[in-house]
Amino acid sequence: MKRVFIISLLALILLQAFSKVFILIDYQLNKEYIMEVLCINRDKPEMHCEGQCHLTKQLKKSEKADRQANEKSQKQELPMTLYCQALFRLPAHHVGHTASPAAPFPQARPLKIAHAVFHPPRFAA
Repeated sequence: MKRVFIISLLALILLQAFSKVFILIDYQLNKEYIMEVLCINRDKPEMHCEGQCHLTKQLKKSEKADRQANEKSQKQELPMTLYCQALFRLPAHHVGHTASPAAPFPQARPLKIAHAVFHPPRFAA
């Protein structure tokens, strides 16, 4: 099941990346039909259009769709949540205390939590 999902996602990405190539291949394979039915200048054989007007229209439509998809993805804003955890806590009597610039928190000590986190790795033998 996983492989089918991965292969289908890969195929979709490749279809999007090579969409212009597929348009050119379709033009070459159906050139006769395009010249006879879809060409705007089929009544004017002296122009030697050979269905290139239809090809140009298809390529412009593909390019416009790509441009719109890029603009849509650039305009989309994702919310960002920031998280901040206090590593040190001050005793309650320091909250309203204004200290001198030389020693802003003379009695503040870090908690022992930092020592519990930072230790060398242990390997089970």
